[in-house]
Amino acid sequence: MTHLIRRVATVALAVSALGGLGLATAGTAAAEQVAYDGYLDPEEIGFYYNSNQAGCVFDLFDKDQNFNNDYFKAFPTSASCNGKGQVVGNNTASYKNRSGDDWYVHTGPNSGGTYHGEIPAYYVGNATANFKNNIESACWVVEYCAPY
Repeated sequence: MTHLIRRVATVALAVSALGGLGLATAGTAAAEQVAYDGYLDPEEIGFYYNSNQAGCVFDLFDKDQNFNNDYFKAFPTSASCNGKGQVVGNNTASYKNRSGDDWYVHTGPNSGGTYHGEIPAYYVGNATANFKNNIESACWVVEYCAPY
């Protein structure tokens, strides 16, 4: 009888461990599904195709070290907007930071390039001459960005 109880306990432990793992990965998947959907949620930063936060948006929740493999999207996906389907790298004219964190933008991939700038928490604005249609990567914690 003791062997049976031990066996049931082992199976129950294994099932709960797998279930916990499933929940942990589900949270990550949900966060990834929110970003990059063309809708600027709270706690995200949006990079817009046009000035004054117009046109399609590229929405981020976490760093992206290469905008050259990302594309502007519309929300809902059936909608149309200026820049839909265009590469985000070197095509950003304005931004809106809905997160409580400062974001750092760079004119090259992997936090490189000639210019590095900061977009403060909750800031809305147009890119300056050095950054307009020149942003290629972004991250939200300076220690998280190389080569800073």
